[in-house]
Amino acid sequence: MPPNVAPPDLLAARDALAFLIAAGCDVPVDPAPRRWLEPAPAPPAPMSEPRAEPAGAQAKAPARDPAAPHPALACDDIPALLALLGRFPAARQHPPLLFHGNLDSRLWVLIDRPDLDPTHRDTIDRMMAAIDLDWSRAALVSRLAFPTPGDSDPTPDLLARFAPVLERLAMLAPPTHVLALGQVAAELAGSKARLASSRGHWFDWAGAQLLPSIHPRTMRGSKELREQAFVHLKLFRSVVG
Repeated sequence: MPPNVAPPDLLAARDALAFLIAAGCDVPVDPAPRRWLEPAPAPPAPMSEPRAEPAGAQAKAPARDPAAPHPALACDDIPALLALLGRFPAARQHPPLLFHGNLDSRLWVLIDRPDLDPTHRDTIDRMMAAIDLDWSRAALVSRLAFPTPGDSDPTPDLLARFAPVLERLAMLAPPTHVLALGQVAAELAGSKARLASSRGHWFDWAGAQLLPSIHPRTMRGSKELREQAFVHLKLFRSVVG
């Protein structure tokens, strides 16, 4: 055999190793014997991390049966209705503000929710004074008894949940005339009453006459909307006497 030439068995081993390397093998021998003709076992399924509950979390209360009557409809008087609102979870942060003023007047100024911005309430007070009314001769009533999170617009779901509360209030202290400030307040009389073109026109609601107008939140900075709102105020005053 010529010098520097590997024996045939070494040449075969070298070629076999080169093939294995080219095929991507990097461990020629496992630590333990393996049956190469058997299928490889399936990898174990990844374990999901248990979801961490926030500190102080409590189990959710069972959902109320939607077919059951709302507890507000069983309240015999307004103090009982207010006591029910005091048991709402939102009452832990804000006292319920379902109404302010004189319900016996049977005149309502209806808004969608209590505002976190005090300037809106101040504007409503000035609007009433402009037509020689105050809260001894009218009542400020909210569709929602609590401010919304972040003072956002109320969702349809939230309004639906509080609807029986306002319905019961209207049964216990029925109004004769309602000045609805804003679209959400006006839509109690139907979707048509929500339209801007319906402002200043009377609608029937719960045995009362409802007049859609403009909320101070909307007319901010608009002289035209303020003038329209004043026209609605004068119309409301002329009818209620």
